[in-house]
Amino acid sequence: MTLLFVEDDSMIGESTCVLLKQAGFNVHWAKTGTQALQLFDNHDYEFVLLDLGLPGLDGTQVLQRIRKVSDLPILILTARDNVEDRVSGLEQGADDYLVKPYHIDELLARIRALLRRAKGATQTEYMLGDIKIIPAAHAVYKNDQLIEVSAKEWSIIETLAATPNCIFSREQLEQKISEKQDILQSNTIEVHIHNIRQKLGKNFIKTIRGLGYKIGNLEQ
Repeated sequence: MTLLFVEDDSMIGESTCVLLKQAGFNVHWAKTGTQALQLFDNHDYEFVLLDLGLPGLDGTQVLQRIRKVSDLPILILTARDNVEDRVSGLEQGADDYLVKPYHIDELLARIRALLRRAKGATQTEYMLGDIKIIPAAHAVYKNDQLIEVSAKEWSIIETLAATPNCIFSREQLEQKISEKQDILQSNTIEVHIHNIRQKLGKNFIKTIRGLGYKIGNLEQ
C-alpha cells in the first residue's frame, strides 16, 4: 500500500518514514505543499498523511485541492491543537486529526481504522489462494470447507486480513485481541499463530524477522 506523507520537519519526517516502512507501507514523502500536489498528480495513493504547517502552499490548501478530485482517506498531523483548527480541518474534508507529538502505535491504529472505514460494507470477503475469509460471518474456508477457529484465532486472522500489507508486532496483536478477549499469556500470540498455520497452511501468516507478522497476498 502506497501512502503520501506530507511533512516539512526533517527529523519528524525521517523517523516517521522509517516506522511506516517497517509497518509495511510504501511511503512517498513530500516536504512542501507544492511537492505534495505534484506527487499526488503523478501517483495513485491509497492514503494521505498531511501536516498543516507547510511552507508556501499550506496543508489546508493541499487538503482542499485533493478533496476536489479524490475521496481517499486523509489524516491530518499537526501541532495545532485548538478546537477551531480541528473542526476546520474536518469540515474541509479531513477524515481524522492527530496532534503532534504523536505515538507511532496510535498513528498506525488510526491509519488502519480509516482504511477499514474506507472499504466500507462493500468489502465482503478476502481470498488467499484456496483460503476465503468472510468478515461479516466470522468464517474461514479452505477449499470451500468451513474451518473451525477459536475466537482469538479469528481476531488475529481478521486483524491481519483487514490490512494485508501491514506488519503487526506481537504486542500490537496482543493489544488487539485483549480489547475483545481476556488478558493474554506472554506466548499466546505465537501459540495461536502456530494453530492457525496448522489449519490454514504454514504460508498463510508470514513472520517478518524482527518486526512481526503479516498475512499472505490477499485478493480482494
